[in-house]
Amino acid sequence: MQTHKIRLLIAPDSFKGALNASGVAHALGRGVARAVGDRIQVTIIPMADGGEGTSDVALQWGGVKEPGATVNIYGHPQNDGYWVRWGSRAIVEAAVGSGYVAEDLRKAPGHRTTSLGTGLLVNAAMAHPDIEEVWVALGGTGSTDGGIGFLVGIGARLQDAIGREVEPFGHRLNQVAAYHVPPLQKPLIGLYDVALPLLGDRGAVSLFGPQKGIGGEYLGEMERGMEHWANVVHAETTRPLALEPGTGAAGGIGFGILVAGGSLRPGAKTVATWQGLEATIEAHDWVVTGEGRIDAQTEAGKAVALVIQSAAAAHKPVIAVVGSRDQDLRFLHESGLCLVLPVVTGPMSHHDAITRASELLETAGEEIGWLISRMMPR
Repeated sequence: MQTHKIRLLIAPDSFKGALNASGVAHALGRGVARAVGDRIQVTIIPMADGGEGTSDVALQWGGVKEPGATVNIYGHPQNDGYWVRWGSRAIVEAAVGSGYVAEDLRKAPGHRTTSLGTGLLVNAAMAHPDIEEVWVALGGTGSTDGGIGFLVGIGARLQDAIGREVEPFGHRLNQVAAYHVPPLQKPLIGLYDVALPLLGDRGAVSLFGPQKGIGGEYLGEMERGMEHWANVVHAETTRPLALEPGTGAAGGIGFGILVAGGSLRPGAKTVATWQGLEATIEAHDWVVTGEGRIDAQTEAGKAVALVIQSAAAAHKPVIAVVGSRDQDLRFLHESGLCLVLPVVTGPMSHHDAITRASELLETAGEEIGWLISRMMPR
């Protein structure tokens, strides 16, 4: 007679554009149950890497949405802004204040964008009497402005060489000659999803600019503008902030946070600590994680990589359920990943895969349930 249920932990990130991490986890859980009923004990922990979906973690643990006036990446007012109050901690998602805009919906080219909306939400959270510290989740953004919009949103002033105020848009970076940032009233911490610097081939412009609508001649122009802005800051500071990990996150909002006097931390590790991930993995027999696409960026600080590494350290088998994948995932397999399970079950468009995400994840969860059930003692 079986005396021990297999304990399965489901700890995925979101599938961007389809389901948040909680939706992904519960769909997988339903699929597992469909295969094995209650013969497997399932625990669900939605993950995030400090980018889009981080506030969902806070909401699951009792956080409350607080509405906040903000603007989109083009500087136009938007009425659906919010931040999350989680005890004495505020969580502001840059994806809410400066969210990514799909190519077919863009109103202006990528170099004419601002992170002002994120700064406005941070400013609102800072002003709340019950908040003692503000955390900014850096990821899922459509802006590339080196954080100057963010800084203006929290009260900073930017001036050109003759003292005129500079509009806080990316294409104005090369005009900034001086800046003044008021002292922070409360601690400000940025959570980066990728540990990249502000400048260079793996910086905010070169690596992420093209997917945000910066192309052709504007790539070089924006990189030069970013270098100019970094040099203006470096002339006033004692260390080269633009080289710090995470300063290139969210189009340079990470850099703006350091300029304001805040600090940066790796998002996946921080969220994992909030969730008690390592102890939870220790208490389970199998681990399932996942994300929309698993590729080389996964290794650069993403939540899925951290789950894989933590599971391997605890000697637990780990499966990644994904929307799509790179051909070569040797680096993750060598880190401990046992199996990659893409959810697409046949030829279908990207739109169909997103629309059917819940159904496809349930099917993948069912397969995992059958696999684990065959490993159970008889």
